[in-house]
Amino acid sequence: MQTSYIYSVSRTNALSQFLLSKTDVERLLVADPGEDLQSALKETYLAPYVVHVPNESVSLAVEQTLIDAKRLIHKIAPNGDMLRILWLQYDVHNLRAFAKATAKGIAFEAYRSFLSERGNYQPEFLRTRIEERVLSELHPGWQAAFDKAVTLATEGRVDQVDGVFDELYFLTSGQIVEDIGDKFIKYYFATLVDLYNLRSRLRHLKNLEVSFEPSFIAGGTFRAEAVLTLEDVFVRFEHHGGVEYWKDAIEYFRETGNFTRIDARVSDRLLTVAKEGSLDMFSSASLVLYYLKCRQAAANIRIIVVGKNSGMSVEDIRANLRMAYVNE
Repeated sequence: MQTSYIYSVSRTNALSQFLLSKTDVERLLVADPGEDLQSALKETYLAPYVVHVPNESVSLAVEQTLIDAKRLIHKIAPNGDMLRILWLQYDVHNLRAFAKATAKGIAFEAYRSFLSERGNYQPEFLRTRIEERVLSELHPGWQAAFDKAVTLATEGRVDQVDGVFDELYFLTSGQIVEDIGDKFIKYYFATLVDLYNLRSRLRHLKNLEVSFEPSFIAGGTFRAEAVLTLEDVFVRFEHHGGVEYWKDAIEYFRETGNFTRIDARVSDRLLTVAKEGSLDMFSSASLVLYYLKCRQAAANIRIIVVGKNSGMSVEDIRANLRMAYVNE
């Protein structure tokens, strides 16, 4: 097991150096939309992907980098199943899409492009399980949750569908975490639960007339009674990284009610948790960190390309980038 960790950690650490660099970002930011931007993309880690996808589609190339990253780390991990909670969110995304499409009677081919191949299960496989009504053979409770979501969507209560699948994600993730028993994955999952609960509580406190479900997820480090007020929530955020880490995001939220900066801090916090855990060579943290870095690089590419093609200024694009873990 230890030898396997040394290999997988060394491999992902090396591969991380080839992801998006600050030099790449600056080159992309000064590129003109169109051919110049496409040429600049071919000077980044995206190069072998862009030239092998239809019409050199950036969105397809970026998606393929994440699919390949998932397959790689699942293959080289001492136990690939320990990383299933990273892929589970895409399975749940696909189930959500299937449920809404089923309620509207939309054919599979019409929404296939909106489905992700980053999950534990391929979309076509999930489709078959849905048609055969045997989703619970994959995980307990999946069929019941799917049926409930379809009913809600059919009745026009689409706003409640997301809550059903959020709850399903955490329930299934908790089962996977317990089955695997990996120390870092347990810590990472508890952090995910905490940050979800804090954001969920903020939404409720800002909209007291609206009932958000699920209202609280078990498996984190505090109880629902610990976050009854806005100040309680802000203090709990500060337990994850400190006062200064959240200061700007919380002040922005107080002033505007906007979650944008809090969401960005949450994403960066998960990267920090993985980075701190990766100091242990015999931890799954390095594998998680590599995938999160791949996901951040992909997000930054999308931000730049969309910004450039929509006429945004370089300053506005730069403000949207998350550079904390971009290679020097």
